Amino acid sequence: MTQDRRTFLGAIGAGSIGGAGLFASNAAAAGNGRSGPGGRGGPAAGSYFDPDDGFADAAPWLDDDTPVYKVTEPTREALDAAVNRSGPRVVVFETSGTIDLGAERFTIKEDGLYLAGQTAPSPGITLIRGGMWVDADDCLLRHVRVRPGDANQEEGWVPDGVRTADGTQNNVIDHCSITWAVDENGSPGYDSVDTTYSNCIMAEGLADATHPKGTHSYGTLVGDGSTGVALLGNVWAHNIGRNPRLKAETESVVVNNVMYHYDEATNVDDSTVASVVGNSYLRVDEGDYNIEGGSAEMYIEGNITDPETPMVGPEVVRLDEPPVWPDGLSPLSAERAEDHALAYAGARPADRTYHDRRVVSDVRTFDGDYIDSQEEVGGYPDLPVNTRQLNVPKGELWQWLESHAVRVEQPGAGSR
Repeated sequence: MTQDRRTFLGAIGAGSIGGAGLFASNAAAAGNGRSGPGGRGGPAAGSYFDPDDGFADAAPWLDDDTPVYKVTEPTREALDAAVNRSGPRVVVFETSGTIDLGAERFTIKEDGLYLAGQTAPSPGITLIRGGMWVDADDCLLRHVRVRPGDANQEEGWVPDGVRTADGTQNNVIDHCSITWAVDENGSPGYDSVDTTYSNCIMAEGLADATHPKGTHSYGTLVGDGSTGVALLGNVWAHNIGRNPRLKAETESVVVNNVMYHYDEATNVDDSTVASVVGNSYLRVDEGDYNIEGGSAEMYIEGNITDPETPMVGPEVVRLDEPPVWPDGLSPLSAERAEDHALAYAGARPADRTYHDRRVVSDVRTFDGDYIDSQEEVGGYPDLPVNTRQLNVPKGELWQWLESHAVRVEQPGAGSR
């Protein structure tokens, strides 16, 4: 795994992690001003974290000759026809709407996909009644909503929201809204390498639903043996546990996330290695420590929580410097990160639909509860089907895709 301790420690100098040398400015929180992932140029998206800010290299294969395929109607069949082609490809959307997965998992089977949900007209694309499984490498998924729910199924229906398969590598899930999973909302697979979840809302894992083990409601499980995991700028809300769960022999950074309303937050094992920096742990129900579970080796700094809840359990081995850290990553303070995540997390933060607005409002007002079914909060969405023709440029494809990301991330930029 890539580690850059020298850069990290040089940024903070002799002071603590709370010093101005490490944390980015307020201005940066409003828009990072960077030139886009991979240094390809073009406008920076509205949110602070780029898809390249973890250990993964987002869509390294993309160039102006990459084929672009269009989804023109909100159906599973149309999505599958565009997504599951061989070779590097970009998938764009000329339609908005709700795609019913028919109580079956949707699997990405071929390496090298950029799923560009930001190109859909308002109010974007939502997948329901099934989860998305990334059984491929070098994929970038952006600006879609995935809401599996109970799908009127019997016990044994246990969909994840968006999960990368075991042994996969170099995948990025950025600006997605993932709710109502019966297992976990969003998770890197076991023995996976270089996986990033950034700027996502992962909320309301179903509690007493169809899982055969009974009450579940979990946010994120980092599977045993996973390395190069980056969890950046996400909002976990109303998940009883695994916010996130860092399992055995995993190496992760957990930076500038909001963990809201839970019994258990960041659970670890004896062989966990992690850097946990600048997170907000809010509205703890029953947990005794926010970070606990084993003698993990961890760098833990700059996190905030309520005064009654200790941050770190006694078994955890505290390190003086981060054992893992992506090149060039500069976190915000926890307070700035909380404001930023609530403004910029989710599929289309400038064009939020009801359920994302509701979850964000819950965090802002300390409201809401765990749920057993999507029906308790209004049920599956039925989004309007709006269409438009996309004129894909002959050159500067990456910049064109980023311009659409700006429209759905940056308030005031428009969501055409």
